[in-house]
Amino acid sequence: MSSFLPRKAIIPLAGLGTRMFPASKTVKKELFPVITPTGICKTLLQCSLEEVSDAGINEIGLIIRPGDEAVFAPLFQPVTAAVMANLPEWARLEEEKLLALGKKITFITQPTPEGFGHAIYCAREWIGQDSFLLLLSDHIYAANGPQTCIEQLLSAFQRHCGQAILSLYPVPEEQVKHYGTASGQMTADQSTLRLQKFIEKPSPEYARAHLGAPNLPAGQYLCVYGQYILTAEIFTLLGEEIAAGHRVRGEFQLTTALARLVQDGKMLGYLVQGEHYDTGQPREYLHSLQAFFQG
Repeated sequence: MSSFLPRKAIIPLAGLGTRMFPASKTVKKELFPVITPTGICKTLLQCSLEEVSDAGINEIGLIIRPGDEAVFAPLFQPVTAAVMANLPEWARLEEEKLLALGKKITFITQPTPEGFGHAIYCAREWIGQDSFLLLLSDHIYAANGPQTCIEQLLSAFQRHCGQAILSLYPVPEEQVKHYGTASGQMTADQSTLRLQKFIEKPSPEYARAHLGAPNLPAGQYLCVYGQYILTAEIFTLLGEEIAAGHRVRGEFQLTTALARLVQDGKMLGYLVQGEHYDTGQPREYLHSLQAFFQG
């Protein structure tokens, strides 16, 4: 990889999973099953980790609640000899993949549940001064071409000389109230925007008035896809938000710091060529399982 491409990725897993309760009472939502197009039952977390690893990033920080290392670590520990002896060949290959992924993982604890932005801030010492990939834990992705969605984002990051960038995809107007939504000016490559506005969960009326996007039909807007490449500047901004006590709905949010980057002209958006499947709510999880399996 280029010297300024990220070497590390972080995936926050410290959420309470309240939208998937009561199943999330006994099984972490990131460990819920998903059936791949090839017919293999994996966890949501494994799907995310494999895409990160396949993109060439070999250090992955999992941000967890206190005590949850004991919940996630068994996924990366070897099964007993008796179980291994009964696994078919394809399952043994999956076991080898999980053990290899485990060697790339560092657990990072968020000591208190103070929001998504606070969770990211907890990784500042592990990340250091380098850029890093951030991935949401309750999304799965399928690219439309040979490059995975993460690989597309890394390529855009490299083309634009290491500027902070987040992935975007078109969403119909009635859905913008669920997502961070952005608008901006298209750059010369026609797949990347220099962002000028970034609003968390706008109303359709606000989107219609302020968040129109180039090259999209009326009634569609660009929403966050769930993959980001951020520079270490985000930790400075998050630190300032935390020190000042700037909470949104009682928590420190990442979107507040992202909006500041957008305001300063330091954030790009990349239009991903792929499909995005939200698994964070029951109905969406069901629909995503069906769509992801069908490919």
